[in-house]
Amino acid sequence: MKTAEDEDIAPAIGAAGRLLIAAMMSRIGARGFDGMTPAFASVIPLLDAEGIRPTLLAQRAGISKQAISQLVRELENRGYVEQIPDENDTRAKIIRLTSRGVALRKACFEVRKELQALGTAKLGPVRIARLRKDLLQFSDVLRNVTETGGKED
Repeated sequence: MKTAEDEDIAPAIGAAGRLLIAAMMSRIGARGFDGMTPAFASVIPLLDAEGIRPTLLAQRAGISKQAISQLVRELENRGYVEQIPDENDTRAKIIRLTSRGVALRKACFEVRKELQALGTAKLGPVRIARLRKDLLQFSDVLRNVTETGGKED
């Protein structure tokens, strides 16, 4: 007989998320990008060689401006990003990837493809596509809960 705990999806989703991040960090490290953290991995895909203002980067990452400032400093110290003056507003800075940061971003993309290929090999393309669709729909449900303060429609 199944219990409520057996049907609780939160631990399974959490475990999958943690293991995905751990696998990414391991594979990124194997490519010579040591010292990566999950926080770095979440920000790198949001950056490019053109650049972005810190405020917009914080919004896209879903974290505070203070947290993004700390992450950017750490990434800058490791040579992945640089801060340059904004040509349109001399008071503002633009954060952009360095050539090492571009290489890291590419490696992150390649690792995500590799890990998805492993999942596809195990579950098959139809189940992986369905899983992605279901997780996106579930994310929409959770987003709605957070935006409405938990009130249902």
